[in-house]
Amino acid sequence: MESVRDRMTSSRILIIGAGWAGISAAHSLMLAGVPGEQIVMLERAPRAGGRAFSFTDKEQGLDLDNGQHVLLGCCDQFVQLLGDMNIANAYRFQPSLNIPVYCEGAWGQLFSKRLTGALHLLPGLLSYAHLGMLDRVRALRAAPGFLHPDVEALDAMSFGDWLRKNGQTERTIGRLWDLVGTAVLNGHVDQISAGLAAESFRMGVVAGWQQARLGLFTRPLGDLADDAVSHLQRRGVTVRFNTAVDSLLFEGNQVMGARLRDGQNWVADTVISAVPHDALWRMLPDVWQRHADFQGLQKLAWSPILNAFILYDRPVTQHDVFASTQLGGMFVFNRAALVGEDHLDGRWLSISISAADRYRALSHDEIGAMVQKAIAEALPEARDANVEHCKVVWQPRATFLASPGTAGKRLNPTSAAQGLLIAGDWTNTGWPASLEGAVRSGQAAVEAWLRGGRKQPDLPMTS
Repeated sequence: MESVRDRMTSSRILIIGAGWAGISAAHSLMLAGVPGEQIVMLERAPRAGGRAFSFTDKEQGLDLDNGQHVLLGCCDQFVQLLGDMNIANAYRFQPSLNIPVYCEGAWGQLFSKRLTGALHLLPGLLSYAHLGMLDRVRALRAAPGFLHPDVEALDAMSFGDWLRKNGQTERTIGRLWDLVGTAVLNGHVDQISAGLAAESFRMGVVAGWQQARLGLFTRPLGDLADDAVSHLQRRGVTVRFNTAVDSLLFEGNQVMGARLRDGQNWVADTVISAVPHDALWRMLPDVWQRHADFQGLQKLAWSPILNAFILYDRPVTQHDVFASTQLGGMFVFNRAALVGEDHLDGRWLSISISAADRYRALSHDEIGAMVQKAIAEALPEARDANVEHCKVVWQPRATFLASPGTAGKRLNPTSAAQGLLIAGDWTNTGWPASLEGAVRSGQAAVEAWLRGGRKQPDLPMTS
């Protein structure tokens, strides 16, 4: 029988996955004093960034992101990582939150003022045109519930049930809470955990005007990931693309490394898994798939995001970003203005529809027509404009679905599998699936490694 050390390559620390969780883990290891030469990162794809990547549209030659990501002012660790790696001109924050909202033939606005704590929301909610005065007052009464939420207790309840319990009408839910909550958590209010929703609103909205600011990327996401990997490589980290891991290697309860698809074994003192939950589960031997620490991985579901990129023959908007309640809620970005393609300003739009399961049966042509109709309803300038190009991009596995009861299925950095550390935006970061959550998960894995934390197995295990 072939042993772990046959056809062997070795390193001190092996990171599986070159997304932002893996990038963060590598950077955190070097901050902790680990030489880059002792770190190897393996990535099955031909590029970095994980699910936040870019590609060039063959017909127009435009750089498209696979999905339109945004930041909030509370995403301080992702911003810090970009700064540490000298990745410049990556994003810009709004001076304060300001999102025009289209709903049923009228425009309103979600905005904040530079007021202390949750008071920054007061002017915007009291003047929000898509709600009557009574519903605005009810929305304000719900806000204190986000200040100190009992996340664990609320996790068993849906966000929709929590909102209704706190006096929110269906009109308020559809025009406010679901519109914002779906964009943040990629699930509609009746699909997602009240605990994670309340914690997300606390961190990103209620905590203060600076935390609530919207951050817009000004470069393609793939360029940022490429810059990050280049930074790691210059400091000695080995990064191998097109290198798929087939399985994790165990000796007893100890992870010894990974077996690659080509049959090579990569032996390491420590393995950091920075891949999606289902990819980690597939890499585990059968006996570990059945272990209590990992059984929850199969119960984490995915939620898709639908993206459309539309190029008009003339400018149709002056907004950098706006939201619409159409199509279950969509956010529209003036991509040309964001990434500096001045000749296409107002013409080249990126549209993002979260939790888009309802549209999976439609063809790309049907989706394109549907989105164009919704844009034309909101933007009069688009009604007479010609569409030069429309590209539909599905993210079928965009994020895990933060359904009620999900908190107990999100793994901590350590488990009974000794020598294995676990990262990824789906892990138990306390954050929704996001770039910030990914970065924090990589940091948490390294912090656990520094503590030497090990969880003893419940039962003797064999490989």
